[in-house]
Amino acid sequence: MKIISTLVLLLITAALACSQPTSIEREPGQLLVQLKSADAAQLLPSLLAHFSEADLSVDQKLSKRMNIWLLRFNESTTDAGVLLEKIKLHPSVSLAQFNHFVQEREVIPDDPSFTNEWALKNTGQQSGTPGADIKATFAWDITTSGLTTLGDTIVVAVVDGGADLGHSDLKLWKNRLEIPFNNTDDDENGYIDDYNGWNAYMNSGNVPTHDHGTHVAGIAAARGNNGLGITGVAFNTYVMPVAGSGSNEAIAVIAYDYIFEMRKRYNETNGAAGAFVVVTNSSFGIDGGNPVNFPLWSAIYDSLGSVGILNVASTANRAWDVDVNGDIPTAMTNESIVSVTNSTNTDALNSQAAWGHTSIDLAAPGTSIYSTRQGDSYGYKTGTSMSSPMVSGSIALMYAAAPEATLQQYIDNPALVASKFKRYLIASVDTISAMEGRSVSDGRLNLYNALQMVVNPPALTADPPEISLVMEPNTSTTVTLQLTSHNTERNPYALVIPDTITWVYAEVPGGLLLGQEPGTVTMHFNTTGLSLGQHATTMTATDYFLNELPVNLEIKVEEGVNTRLISSLETSLTASPNPFTSETILNYSLSEASQISLSAFDLNGRPVASIFEGFCNAGGHSVKWNPVLEPGVYLIKLVSNQAVKVVKVVKN
Repeated sequence: MKIISTLVLLLITAALACSQPTSIEREPGQLLVQLKSADAAQLLPSLLAHFSEADLSVDQKLSKRMNIWLLRFNESTTDAGVLLEKIKLHPSVSLAQFNHFVQEREVIPDDPSFTNEWALKNTGQQSGTPGADIKATFAWDITTSGLTTLGDTIVVAVVDGGADLGHSDLKLWKNRLEIPFNNTDDDENGYIDDYNGWNAYMNSGNVPTHDHGTHVAGIAAARGNNGLGITGVAFNTYVMPVAGSGSNEAIAVIAYDYIFEMRKRYNETNGAAGAFVVVTNSSFGIDGGNPVNFPLWSAIYDSLGSVGILNVASTANRAWDVDVNGDIPTAMTNESIVSVTNSTNTDALNSQAAWGHTSIDLAAPGTSIYSTRQGDSYGYKTGTSMSSPMVSGSIALMYAAAPEATLQQYIDNPALVASKFKRYLIASVDTISAMEGRSVSDGRLNLYNALQMVVNPPALTADPPEISLVMEPNTSTTVTLQLTSHNTERNPYALVIPDTITWVYAEVPGGLLLGQEPGTVTMHFNTTGLSLGQHATTMTATDYFLNELPVNLEIKVEEGVNTRLISSLETSLTASPNPFTSETILNYSLSEASQISLSAFDLNGRPVASIFEGFCNAGGHSVKWNPVLEPGVYLIKLVSNQAVKVVKVVKN
């Protein structure tokens, strides 16, 4: 009996193997080919003719600059593997491969009520539109951590009416340096018994139970993948409950002051005390309020922003334009405020939600949102109050995804990085028709896109990275510079040269960079009235994402010379291996003896390492470089008396 069963199993296995398609991980009959020369008109005909027996044909050009083409062949009459190997050897071909399938990766948590959370993954439940969600499940494939890569425990501060401190699906922050209910300020932060957070109404550590606050907290950061209830956007992140969303403005001041104090203490003690709050959430405000009448509230947001805290605020549940009617706080223009309105599961603007082309940054799901409720329960709520914690949780997750270099910059300049993250949120939305002209972004939150932007931050590069000229007195010339934006589709930029400089100007002082296509900047140089010798300045390119790229400009005024660029062709600079893991050899040659410097910069033009400075004779030289830097792309710059040379290196 065992022998027969084994035989049957073998026959079934063989039948299944025979029934499998030729390949299940690629598009049948398709190849991706990169040609060696950009002259495709010359190379393609000979390539296609050489493999005419395979019915090889051009489908489309995939990349003009990288010269990559999609080709088709008849797989029913051709051995695909043999054809690929032959094409790889063709003299016109640089690289060739099959067109493989790419799978979207996502994390589906095991929480039993996750299917009710259409905002995180919309499959059409509740008569919704599939895909009208924040793409949370795809974002979670990037990270679900509640920690930064530097080990900081991320905290979302929810300023509301309180929270159910006993809810089994909430991960609530605790002040571990405070002993609860001993009527003593154990950590000497000025707050007695603030073990669970703070109650601004009563000026006590007794945080009240509150249904609305519990619902908001769950949206931002309910525990995920714990087999219980629901999951929050940042489901491994702590929530700090602060009661203070009602009564009067003085209560709001007390509530925010507690958060400010805890983050300041965290910064000042290098994490030994306080809390690493990166975002506050407020689902309250004043309908029709004019920001002019609320200078103190506005100043508080500035203070919070100065320590690196973004403040997400839900706008009014009113069908009106807050640009016209006003709102507190979402009509305020503070850099640290992110203003949010309410979108539905069909990507419509909720009929009771406010909007504002200049005031409201983006929409987020806020209609029929299933979340935690008081009494360790769950239920639905609707309102802009439900939209803001979608964004608050997203900001928390952005810090979890941030690379070490970004977090180090956050330590050095927390307000700058917080502002960058706000721009990432706005630039990464899904544009939806309901929000066009009704918000700054014209769209709805896309968490996956936002995390992608955090992992691969937008950057600017210039080619050439510096301009050096030799010119006769009283002459003029023009030089073109190419600016390229990386990791974003649209990037406005501005160029600034010091007002005191009159010998150079940019023909157009700004523009818009699209995708990876370089933008051309025409620079005008004029030596009229300049003395003989060296003249130098720096032009700074600043983009929407607050990157600053310095471009050094220099002219040497001499008599009896032809105007010319001091060309980097007079010297050479290479790196091998490139990419590299731990070290690379920088090889350079000099046409004459020179004082030189070798330095490394990041893609934003910031110096990250000084490699070598000194005098070198003419000829070839080598320097071993084993940097203690995060993996990424860097620029190595060689500066000599006569030339500037830059090479891009990749550290894996």
